[in-house]
Amino acid sequence: MKQGLTQWSTTLAKGMGVSALAMAMAACTGGTTSSSSEQQTQSSAPVITSSANNVSSAPVVTSSSMATASSTPSLADDDVAIVANYDGNIPLLAAKGRPGAPLQTDGNPFQDSYFYLSPDIKTMMDYSLEIAGDGGAMTDKIKYVQHQPSAIWMDSTATIGGDIEAGRRSLVQHLDAAVAQQNYYAEQDGQISPMTVVVIVYNLPDRDCAAFASNGKLYEVGKPQDPMPNDGMARYRDEYLGQILDAFQAKPEFANLRLVAMLEPDSYPNMITNTDLNPDGPALTWPALTSASGETYCDSLLTKYSSPGLESGLGVYGHGLQIAIEELAKIDNTYTYLDIAHAGWLGWDGNLERGVEGFIKLIAGANTDGISGFSKVRGFASNTSGYTPLEEPAISNADGDKMDLADFYEWNSAVDEMTYIDRFNAAVKSEQPGFNPGFIIDTARNGWGRPGRPTPGSGSRGTNLSDKVDLRAHRGHWCNVDKAGVGETSKASPDSSRPHLDAFFWMKPPGEADGISFDVKDYPKGGAAYNALDAVDKEVVDSAANPIYEGKALDTMCIPGSIRDGDKATEPMPFLSPHAGGWFHKQFIELINNAYPPLGTSDY
Repeated sequence: MKQGLTQWSTTLAKGMGVSALAMAMAACTGGTTSSSSEQQTQSSAPVITSSANNVSSAPVVTSSSMATASSTPSLADDDVAIVANYDGNIPLLAAKGRPGAPLQTDGNPFQDSYFYLSPDIKTMMDYSLEIAGDGGAMTDKIKYVQHQPSAIWMDSTATIGGDIEAGRRSLVQHLDAAVAQQNYYAEQDGQISPMTVVVIVYNLPDRDCAAFASNGKLYEVGKPQDPMPNDGMARYRDEYLGQILDAFQAKPEFANLRLVAMLEPDSYPNMITNTDLNPDGPALTWPALTSASGETYCDSLLTKYSSPGLESGLGVYGHGLQIAIEELAKIDNTYTYLDIAHAGWLGWDGNLERGVEGFIKLIAGANTDGISGFSKVRGFASNTSGYTPLEEPAISNADGDKMDLADFYEWNSAVDEMTYIDRFNAAVKSEQPGFNPGFIIDTARNGWGRPGRPTPGSGSRGTNLSDKVDLRAHRGHWCNVDKAGVGETSKASPDSSRPHLDAFFWMKPPGEADGISFDVKDYPKGGAAYNALDAVDKEVVDSAANPIYEGKALDTMCIPGSIRDGDKATEPMPFLSPHAGGWFHKQFIELINNAYPPLGTSDY
């Protein structure tokens, strides 16, 4: 079992002191798209006494430690104020750590642990509170959502260092804040508890090979029609991952944190469905992402890249993930999860079979140090940044009903995320005996609340598509989806019948955009179109030129009415959206209003 240090820090980082309006529009964290879903298509620290040889022995905060803790800076400091001060009227369903529990574990890193709450989230949401707060119900809703833990996105090398002007903490400053919160809870409880911090590692070379909204800056192969490789794999390993590892080890007290690293959303699933590894051919092809010879960008990441010992079918993404797995395993208090897309992407039998086979091959190859890759991976994460419901209470997931549901589910009986992870888990265990992965489901935006919505356990599952929870025209639609709502809040081991389900967690904070929805050239500042916009949309347009969005571009999935997956018109929110990761106030308000379960309640 992993054992934490016996020191804890009492240093509290100071607030940024930047206006909420400016900071919110500057994309406090990163963003991702789901690019293909369809089958076809040290000051002196106090000491906590603990037995070094008995990990079940609970750490005890000594009286001198308590004295030191009580002399920490004022709770007005942002790092702790966000967890200490809540004046909303909706009861919080917050994860609570177990005082005295081992700080590290060989099992579920969310269990018995507090969850880090980023002060940057409050900064973003303060913008919406300033605009929409009414002193009543809406104010309470925003304050409630402000106090829900979510992941920290590291979507570029620059993000690791933060942006003070934008109010975005560096990774080290986030970890400082997590330690401060851990210390605050220890002061309240009398003993220290585990503290879990979730970090999204998202900067693979040639990122987002089947879409445009979340392209990055590192290139190992380069786009087919404009190849500009810049030694992306070496830079990913040395500059990007190297800085993350340095941050994780920057201070001794960081070893008391449980650092969950979720790797590269949407990356390897693109190899399963958007390359010639798919027996039906790439599900998505774009002229701008296809070479003169007809090879897709995603396929080129397999055919134009090789590395000693790298097995076929892994390519740039597989090798990058193997490097990340091995590098993160060098730090004892990290817990690594791999992204497996969602039920509407890899849920079909053929996709799931090839997906499990590919992920097992990928993990097995993360063993260049002679240590099994399976000992380095905790599990998998599904629905990251997605909208697929946890459950479709009234829709059958039986194979025998696929035909009757084909108009929407397209012969995919994994109708929801619970069905998907159950089947993925069973397939992994069958193919790799002894590997018992845990699963995280992103529930930030898959609530789909509305009057008359079917609820879990309210009736039998059938084949009436009008009873489905998911209101999208197609399950492949991923950008700023209209009518969606906040889902279950973050919690450990939410379903006792599913021991493989480690957590529900808000991987993508609700309110962060999936991608820009307009051409900036259509809104020249001072022109009639720009002048007709309201103040919120003007700020969205103004933010589009920010250099932090370099590489991200307009994807037709984000434009209302575009004909896309399944020949269905896209239905993103009919408002101007910022680039992926930017603060989308109007979607944030809709997500809150469409929350399911109702804020302050849970079905689990």
